[in-house]
Amino acid sequence: MTRRTTWLAAGIIALAALAVYSNSFEGDFIFDDLPWIVMNPTIRNLWSPCEVLFPSNPNFKSGRPVVNLTLAINYAFAGTDVRSYHAVNLGIHILAALTLFGIVRRTLKLPAVGQRFARAATPLALAVALVWVVHPLTTAAVSYVIQRTEALVSLFYLLTLYGVIRGAGSPRPIRWYLAAITTCLLGMATKEVMATAPVVVLLYDRTFLGGSFGGALRQRWGLYLALCATWGVTVWCLLSTGFHSGTTGFGSFGNTDDSKFAALSYAATEPGVILHYLRMAFWPVGLCLDYKWPAAHLPEQ
Repeated sequence: MTRRTTWLAAGIIALAALAVYSNSFEGDFIFDDLPWIVMNPTIRNLWSPCEVLFPSNPNFKSGRPVVNLTLAINYAFAGTDVRSYHAVNLGIHILAALTLFGIVRRTLKLPAVGQRFARAATPLALAVALVWVVHPLTTAAVSYVIQRTEALVSLFYLLTLYGVIRGAGSPRPIRWYLAAITTCLLGMATKEVMATAPVVVLLYDRTFLGGSFGGALRQRWGLYLALCATWGVTVWCLLSTGFHSGTTGFGSFGNTDDSKFAALSYAATEPGVILHYLRMAFWPVGLCLDYKWPAAHLPEQ
């Protein structure tokens, strides 16, 4: 009965996502979809994996090899038929929601949580995953094709944590830990936010598994060495692209030669953006794909 209930919950999550995003498949390529997909020659030949993962021409999109690989697979099967890209995005989103369901469900059954939630673990996990899979704040990550980057790194992030949870409760943990290290590595090659994953896994371990930082590190020191070693991939991706100069961070302001001033302006702008999205998480009214958020103006020295 438990397995049947789990599969039923998984089906409900998938159906909810399909219902909410069924009207997104006709959305066209826009904004960064054009250079990353329509005008990106590096995804045209899946059978040249080195060119897909590590473009020889720096003018073409690079620094996120796993994302480029998924685009190349899309192109190999459907060319520039936008529906196939939307289908993959939605599939990634559903897999992430199912992984979140698994994380919450297993966490609520851990001894550290006690017996308070164990009996209700499946319905509570289903509620959490449903809220996440249909939340309006995830719309861009699913419907805006190149924002697959966000959906994909979220999937790898969650899979890394899930692998550690399963390994900690398994009599043969090595295969789960290897899976966690692999997904962490793939995440690092997807987007730089994955760099926080080893730290978040350690915090989770300390809270729910090891009981303390010392206990977590004593039991799984090899795992954490391997997870931290994947930081090298993020460093390489940043160095190979010049830290995405001119497209992210203060470089995107682009109207000043004073990089120090631009960095300070970017830092002053971000708190307002963060507060805006925190509010949207609880009250998602007025969502917009491109806010054209104005940079904060600092007094001249």
